[in-house]
Amino acid sequence: MKLANVEIINNNRIGDRLYKLEFFSPYICKMASPGQFINIRCCGPGQIDPLLRRPFSIYDTDKKFNVATILYLVKGRGTANLSRLERGNMIDVCGPLGNPVQPTADKILLIAGGIGIAPIHFLAKHCIHSHKTVYLLAGFKDQNYMLVEKDIMRLSIDYSIYCEQNMWANRGVVTQGLHNLSRFQGYHIYCCGPVDMLKALQKKLAGAKNQVTALLEERMACGIGVCQGCVQKIKNGRDSYSYQKVCSQGPAFNLMEVLFE
Repeated sequence: MKLANVEIINNNRIGDRLYKLEFFSPYICKMASPGQFINIRCCGPGQIDPLLRRPFSIYDTDKKFNVATILYLVKGRGTANLSRLERGNMIDVCGPLGNPVQPTADKILLIAGGIGIAPIHFLAKHCIHSHKTVYLLAGFKDQNYMLVEKDIMRLSIDYSIYCEQNMWANRGVVTQGLHNLSRFQGYHIYCCGPVDMLKALQKKLAGAKNQVTALLEERMACGIGVCQGCVQKIKNGRDSYSYQKVCSQGPAFNLMEVLFE
């Protein structure tokens, strides 16, 4: 982990409130692994509001040009400030944070919902470079993420996209891509997305023999396990549970052990 001021290369709007931000950071590009994230100070120059940093999953790294990328939605003051920054501006970045994900299976099924495509895309690139068989299922509410498909296509993997509100892709929700589970026998499944999607996957995959790992995303203040503001209830055995910190003990957890409130 390292604190650094880094230069923005691009901060492009690619959808409604959806942005792709690229910044120059040899350190992040060298050290970041799938599953990890960065914390960005999102207040303007000379300002302290918002005081707390915002966590963002790493979407991509280009080690040749030392450019790291995040994908983000404008939801509040912090991301609104971030969206107004331009090429050449500096941002205060802390990372990489969280525990790396290191798939060992030869066959990997990736499932992404909404902005959950960010860590899944980075994981997909890693799996490809490790010569694994990769299939990607992605689900979005509307055409807002349509340009993201171009990045998925560049991965040169098999994929299916589901869209709830129009005919840009397969109409429906991402869990419909699991109608024939036997097709993915022997695959290790990784997923990231909204809580409703993760709950649906728990039901859909209950009883399946696949190992299922969820990359959880949570509001957090410090990102290093001190404030304990990002705890998640995790099952311990049949009748007990504990609270684990998404930032320092995650963000990867066995989906079947996650207890959603």
